[in-house]
Amino acid sequence: MAWKDRLVDASFRGVPFKTEDESLTAGRRVETHEFVNRDKPYTEDLGKATSRPKFSGYVIGDDCYEQRDRLIEALNKPGPGTLVHPAYGEMSVCVDGEINVSTSSSEGRMVRFELRFVEAGELTYPTSGTATANTLVSSCSALDDCISDNFEKFGMDGMPDFVQNGVIDDATSMLGYVSDKMAMVDSGISAAARLMQGDISVLLPPPSSGKGFVDQLQAMWRSGNRLSGNASDLFTMIKNFSGISMGSDLAPRGVWKTDSKTTQSQKQQSNYVASAVRTTAISEAAYAVTTLPAPVVTTSEQSQQSTGWPSVTHPELNNAPDEATVVDVPTWDDLVDIRDTLNTAIDKELSRTTDDRLFLALRRVKSDLNNDIKHRLIQTQKTVIRTPDEVTPALVLAATWFDNASRESDIVRRNAVAHPGFVPVAPLRVPV
Repeated sequence: MAWKDRLVDASFRGVPFKTEDESLTAGRRVETHEFVNRDKPYTEDLGKATSRPKFSGYVIGDDCYEQRDRLIEALNKPGPGTLVHPAYGEMSVCVDGEINVSTSSSEGRMVRFELRFVEAGELTYPTSGTATANTLVSSCSALDDCISDNFEKFGMDGMPDFVQNGVIDDATSMLGYVSDKMAMVDSGISAAARLMQGDISVLLPPPSSGKGFVDQLQAMWRSGNRLSGNASDLFTMIKNFSGISMGSDLAPRGVWKTDSKTTQSQKQQSNYVASAVRTTAISEAAYAVTTLPAPVVTTSEQSQQSTGWPSVTHPELNNAPDEATVVDVPTWDDLVDIRDTLNTAIDKELSRTTDDRLFLALRRVKSDLNNDIKHRLIQTQKTVIRTPDEVTPALVLAATWFDNASRESDIVRRNAVAHPGFVPVAPLRVPV
């Protein structure tokens, strides 16, 4: 095809005109910095240069004045308009300054225009937001400090041996409960809990420090093998941490006036141990939320590039792209489930705590947790359940459901499809 055959008729806001020549500026905006006593300058790239199409156009015919008036009317309208460039196609432009309109007695039935346009672009403002994950990390750190300060009230100085042994037995039972609950979830935490059981007789009795016990609890929670895994592993850990904090084996025991002094002392000290186990579990669960993979926000330019026909590649072709690593991000339903579970656990602990500082620290963690998950939900797609009518390739389903064949990998990953060429007739969770 000759280059002339590829040209299109020029028009602005739907009003056609002829062109004799046209030009368009392109390139990059740069700023060259030159320094004193330095031979080499530094040229800073400031982005793409603004396109400025220029035309020497005309209208011709017995109705040239009617055509002129329509084109002048289109040029005088405010705001951006659609320009059809003979060589570059449609562009959104604004009229750049004055337009020269001229006629000549030697050129009857013709009106000439000197047209200048500038790329319209888009009006965007910088958006400000809070680093919600960092704020939640700070809140969890403050909660850890309050837990350590609250556990300083724990002490078995001057207590009879049988009372101390009773507190140690209660603490051992609590850690055994944690070990049993985590045995099928994360062997690392289960093993760490069993080790703490063996050291409990050294960690709690005087003159040991209460802070050392809290530090060991935090190290126990952080020894999990799944805390550095993908989103599904972290989701499982968060749910289990929250469930452990609400377990009946860690519930506070009532201290009644009818109890003997030794029984009251044992219950009070055991309640401090149970509170430390519960609150450290909540703190680690909230901190694990900050490590969840963040959703990738696709820009409009990237979405345009991803639409259309799927690109066919082969390892033998030079244009074959590198294999991309798929990041397992939490779904909308997972985030809502995490939020509801942690809110329930924190509300339960708020009703149990008697320390004002610990209460305020838990409430701050709850507020920052909900803000962080809210921010993640804004960037996460909602999902629905859809069922194929027959066994169909994922590529065909993506093209049919989303008009975008490149989303086949999303269907396969979300639903753990065994073979992308044979998606079964089963309920599938896909974005809305």
